[in-house]
Amino acid sequence: MPILKIFMIHIIIKNIMTKPDFFNINPDIEPEENLTERFKRERAEWATIIKELSASLKNVLDIPALMVDLYSERQRAAEYHHYIMSILSGVNKTYRARWNERYEFYTLKSQIRYPNETTKATRIQHELADIVEQREQLDNQQKYMMQTISSLDAIIYGINNRVKIEEIIRGSK
Repeated sequence: MPILKIFMIHIIIKNIMTKPDFFNINPDIEPEENLTERFKRERAEWATIIKELSASLKNVLDIPALMVDLYSERQRAAEYHHYIMSILSGVNKTYRARWNERYEFYTLKSQIRYPNETTKATRIQHELADIVEQREQLDNQQKYMMQTISSLDAIIYGINNRVKIEEIIRGSK
């Protein structure tokens, strides 16, 4: 009988250890990052990159390296923007399909009759709230990336002006 109890305790402990770590009992295992946290972290990283690249404009001797970094980061930002847009496209496709499914259900199969289309649409919006939230987060992130690309373009444009200012200061023109 004691062997059976030990075996049962072992099974219970094994089941507990395979469940998610809600109370951070195992600090070595990092919890999964949700979309909001991920985008917040990424925006902070991009802000740091923009700040560092802008600060590099102060020294004219750093401009050749700055140009390489700028074009690399701009390309990376453009690729990431495209990636987000492709994900957003997939989410929009899912949203439209589920919207159509729910609309047909409430129009043709539901026992509940809605007084107008707005009521039906509100109900569907409520049911699809998780997809709507994902769409809004992805749209917000893609808009942020467009602004990041614009900021990188502004720095690229500013390089020429910075060189002209340096020439004026040195009196070489």
